Amino acid sequence: MKRKNRIKEVKVRLTVDEFNTLNEHVALAGLSREEYMRSLIEMVVPPSLPTSEMIEIIKQLRLIGNNINQLTVIAYKTRSIDVMRYKNDYDRLQNQILKIITIINQPTHLEMNNVHNKDITSK
Repeated sequence: MKRKNRIKEVKVRLTVDEFNTLNEHVALAGLSREEYMRSLIEMVVPPSLPTSEMIEIIKQLRLIGNNINQLTVIAYKTRSIDVMRYKNDYDRLQNQILKIITIINQPTHLEMNNVHNKDITSK
């Protein structure tokens, strides 16, 4: 990937509160201040890193999925449980885990206020 030639520098003065707030957002996103601010310029609020609780939830869901898979194997061998039903449940669980991960990693896109998008010539 070609690296952008960033030669322009912008100096911004912030209050202590603004600076602390910026640093909190940067830490939550796991980015540098520069990366975070470039994302905001592109109208994208970077997602926060998953919390330890969310990581644990995903881990537990995966363990549940593995258990379902093991039950499916036993059901297939013993022919005592509806194998297709449990296979479908396992697949649904895996899909739900993928959806959760996708939602966690989804950035927020900012929208321009319609007032700023009006055509000046229409006055």
